[in-house]
Amino acid sequence: MKFNITKTFPTVENYLSQFLKVSKKNIHTIRMNNHHNKDTIKINSNEAELNSPLKAGDILEVNLDLVTSKYRENSTVSISKEFEDEYLLVVSKPFGIKTHPNDVELEDNTLVNYLISDYNYLEPIHRLDTDTCGLVILAKTPLVKAKLDQMLEQRQIKRYYSALIKNNIKPQTINSNIGRDSKEKNKMAVTRNGKNAITNILDCVKIDQNKFLVTVSLETGRTHQIRVHLASNGVAIIGDKLYSKDGYKYDKMYLGALKVEFPHPVTEHTIEIKSSLEKEFLL
Repeated sequence: MKFNITKTFPTVENYLSQFLKVSKKNIHTIRMNNHHNKDTIKINSNEAELNSPLKAGDILEVNLDLVTSKYRENSTVSISKEFEDEYLLVVSKPFGIKTHPNDVELEDNTLVNYLISDYNYLEPIHRLDTDTCGLVILAKTPLVKAKLDQMLEQRQIKRYYSALIKNNIKPQTINSNIGRDSKEKNKMAVTRNGKNAITNILDCVKIDQNKFLVTVSLETGRTHQIRVHLASNGVAIIGDKLYSKDGYKYDKMYLGALKVEFPHPVTEHTIEIKSSLEKEFLL
């Protein structure tokens, strides 16, 4: 794996641990491997050590597979790849499939199963509910995953959702706690003792007489957050079988993560990606 260094770092280890947020365990693995194989770490094609300095313009190579993904291969479903480079992959997950298996040895009908045949390592850094379609970001190396995990935690990765609803809703910020529904345990609800949840309603455009396309961003990531907040404001998502009274009339729920924006974990260039599934929302 090659990394284009954009600024000065005192050592390779500092770059890996402080910038990429690589774990101490993986740093140790790299150190021990480099002790026996001097090709493990290279700077500008020359052998290097973890304590070697890095400057802007250098090309760092870490030639070591720290771990491989163990998902079962299943190539029966074609997945749209919206962006890919040597560090990460962004794809559009269709309606109706899980992001990853709960049991990697038994399940093979999830997003990562449909993708893994082309990769030694591929791990999603977030997930979408089975009934939600849209963009999923996957890391192609543990080194990059560590950085993306940190970026997600620090809210540097902005995800924008679109949903179809039957009534208009004004742009606003919905700030109310969400917790387990006291009557139906498979549902969530706005509740006083739940966890704080903040949903931003950015835009709402009329599609026809009784359909509106709403654009939403999240400041928190609670279970079913968008679904619960919209339903609690009288605009349940079309096709939502849990929170809409007539959701059973539709073959799918019209909620999708259709846009992501984030700084690249290595180059730091801003990346903006839109999903090709946007056409699925034109009923």
